[in-house]
Amino acid sequence: MKKKILLIIIITALILSTSCKKKPSKKPMKIEQKEKASKTLVAIKDGVDDILKKSEEIQKILPLTEEELKIEKPETKGEGSTTGDKKGGDKDKNKEKEKKPLTKSEILAKEWKDIDKKTEEIHKQWNSYEGEAMKKGATGEKVNDFKKSLNSFTLAVENRKISDIMDTGSKTYLSMAAFFDLYKDDTNGDLSRIKYAIYQAYISAEKGNIEGAKTILDSTEEYIIRIRQKLGKDKTKIKSLEKLSLGISDMKQSLNENSIKLLAIKRDIALKNLKALEK
Repeated sequence: MKKKILLIIIITALILSTSCKKKPSKKPMKIEQKEKASKTLVAIKDGVDDILKKSEEIQKILPLTEEELKIEKPETKGEGSTTGDKKGGDKDKNKEKEKKPLTKSEILAKEWKDIDKKTEEIHKQWNSYEGEAMKKGATGEKVNDFKKSLNSFTLAVENRKISDIMDTGSKTYLSMAAFFDLYKDDTNGDLSRIKYAIYQAYISAEKGNIEGAKTILDSTEEYIIRIRQKLGKDKTKIKSLEKLSLGISDMKQSLNENSIKLLAIKRDIALKNLKALEK
């Protein structure tokens, strides 16, 4: 009897010791949080994008005649209500007035007003971001370089000269790149350098410096390599990067055709490919 009790105790002890052993806990998978640039810095870049885009729209409008500008004013409500028998006739007259096409000068005035407003916004955004840039490690030299670029850009807008706006705007991208570099996983630094190169190559070609334009486009290769390293296994963005690389190659090839219009088309395609990488 005693032997049976002892055996039961031993078996029970073995079962308890086995059940008390801790099962190896599964460590939760860590989702890597990539360090991306400040939203305010991105907003500054987007603001420069908007100004250059609108400047190009103005450049397209300038040579057009009034007949080619069939843009209608947005519909607005008339002053006061129309009732009774007059309702139908007055309504038709109001519609005729509301749909009067904008003149060329009105269209241009609206575009410039939008650009002026956006320029002011960029200065406010920079004022908000400057302190963050310094805390993040931006040098006084880089900060001053950007300020000079932004001021030159603003003066070009004030003078209403499209070629200067494109030139100083692209230089603003270049000086902005240093701030994006402060965020180790962000690709906007090198994308800004590529954007600068695309615009500057176009400007050089427009002035007749074809070889200079080719050299500028060649400089983008090292930036594309660095971007690819940061993208890791992101197949969608890698595909977009390949399209950008091909777009730049096409732009370079078009330099041999002696056509600024063709070059502008290839430039815009490359910029569109680049935009897909900024998202």
